[in-house]
Amino acid sequence: MAEQNTPDYPPMMELERELTRKERQIEYLQTELRRYHNLMEELKQGMRPIGTVEDVRGDTALVKLSGGQAFQVSIPPEMKEKVTTEVDAVLSPTKGVIVDVIERLKDRAILEYQVEKSPKIFYDDIVGLDKELNSLRQAVEWILDAQVRQRREKIIRDSRMLEEAGSILLFGPPGTGKTFMAKAVAGTISKRGKNTCFLKIESYEIVSKWLGESAKNVKEVFKLARDSAPSILFIDEADAIGRARMEATTDAGRDVQGMLNQILTELGEGFHVNRNVAVIFATNFPSVIDPALLDRIKRVIYVPPPRTKEAVKSLVDSYVSKVELDPSITDYAGGIAKEAFDEIWNIIRNRRQTYEATMPERGINVRDQYVITPRDVKNLVQEAASEASFVGEPFVTQDRLVTLFKSLCADERSSRLVS
Repeated sequence: MAEQNTPDYPPMMELERELTRKERQIEYLQTELRRYHNLMEELKQGMRPIGTVEDVRGDTALVKLSGGQAFQVSIPPEMKEKVTTEVDAVLSPTKGVIVDVIERLKDRAILEYQVEKSPKIFYDDIVGLDKELNSLRQAVEWILDAQVRQRREKIIRDSRMLEEAGSILLFGPPGTGKTFMAKAVAGTISKRGKNTCFLKIESYEIVSKWLGESAKNVKEVFKLARDSAPSILFIDEADAIGRARMEATTDAGRDVQGMLNQILTELGEGFHVNRNVAVIFATNFPSVIDPALLDRIKRVIYVPPPRTKEAVKSLVDSYVSKVELDPSITDYAGGIAKEAFDEIWNIIRNRRQTYEATMPERGINVRDQYVITPRDVKNLVQEAASEASFVGEPFVTQDRLVTLFKSLCADERSSRLVS
């Protein structure tokens, strides 16, 4: 009788893990697809004006829009009990009838949960971005740290020169550490005893389907940042709200213009406009930013990905030092041994990602090729630790890291091009 072959368990387990990863990717893509379908349906309905209910008299109400226009509108019978001076009213496109109401303080309460006080990320946590971090510190530390501000005020004798620093724009490929750098500033200044808040806002949180509401949201965000001062207001995906203006022929176009105009107003000019508030924009697409907004931005900083083998090694060392690593592949400094990293490098060295960005107004023309980003490394190390804990292993092994780095190269995401 022929000997029966034993099952090949390790390859089977690897296939199961790969299947699980693919299923997660499919679930994510399906969620994104549903979100975009919903957004398209909302856009088809057009922009609906929204304003503050100033007065209610019988079956009519006085509604004031964010632009200052006031309209006397009708209240349908089914809306009479809902329309009060404590809510905002959604009007029909003709601005003649109230079609819905919105609780006025709801959005503000949600935003307040996003204020992070004294983040636990510091300058020492930033790897490979010394030049960029130093440039960011020069631009924002004097705004948040009273001692640094006093030293600056002693040097500048004419008080008219003490205008606020405007804002800062960080740009670069996704996952290079733009948010991390901004948060490290707040964390380090807090560590010095100057408790600093970090407020991160995704641009899609500001944009509203209601006409006039986007500009109002911008105003609320800046007010929250000032109320939380000293603070860093970090606006991610700035291209979504700061895109160059064109002639507006629709309500949606006018709403976008109104939102950008409100941003320019909030940034303002003058020393006391945003005292103790540093405004940092971040984007992967700097070439589409409106010239008027660029004019208010005092400093533009490119946040590059690691370009060399040594830079990638430092990045991997930084993250593996934060987890339990197989002692046989650990070097004396707590990072990964050279031989173990060489195996990983040979896997990813031929991976090619391309990033391009141009900003003629600032004389910036960037074209970078790289193999991996800090976010990629962080995600892989976290996943390796999660898988090790799931199967009961006490540490992350070389085989597990190698498998995940191979998976990253196999998935080979398309390059992010910015023109």
